[in-house]
Amino acid sequence: MRVGEIVESNSTGFVCESYELNRPPALGSLVKVHVGEARDLYGVVCYGETGSLDPGRRAVRRSTDEVYDHQVYRESPQLEHVLRTEFTSVPVGIVERRIVVQGLPSLPPPLHFSVHTCSSEETILFTENLYYFRLLLRASGPVAVEQLLAASVREVYIERGSDEEWLREAAREAASLLKHDYDRLMAVLYAIQPVR
Repeated sequence: MRVGEIVESNSTGFVCESYELNRPPALGSLVKVHVGEARDLYGVVCYGETGSLDPGRRAVRRSTDEVYDHQVYRESPQLEHVLRTEFTSVPVGIVERRIVVQGLPSLPPPLHFSVHTCSSEETILFTENLYYFRLLLRASGPVAVEQLLAASVREVYIERGSDEEWLREAAREAASLLKHDYDRLMAVLYAIQPVR
């Protein structure tokens, strides 16, 4: 499913405008960009925001005691045209003819290309190896990297059909990568515990 269009692109991230207002892909979810005939660039959503189209103007409150939440959009249909939702993704690899190479791609994705959500099958294929965790722990942005990693683990866990063995392997990989930073490791481990 197409969820956005790339409006900014560089070697360490790409910004996309979402097709739906207030509906970016979930933090930590896997997305892809078709960059060649049988070649997809994969990324992990690391940030999302909704704001004014005009960078010099902030959105203002429009609710009243009688009109709030969804009703605000029904009462002010012009909001769809003056606001936008964007999300940023960290590139984490390339998949070409079902061969997965995790790491920063050699080229950033092209501007104005479509961004798609990954299917469960694509997510399972890409996440058999957890090398991409290293890229997430080096990402820059407003979201703390340990929370980004935890969000990614939660999203993949769901897409993999609540695969407990994969979750244990992800926890072991996080422990290995963060073994010298107890506080960050505990933040990840606490955040990825499945809700029972």
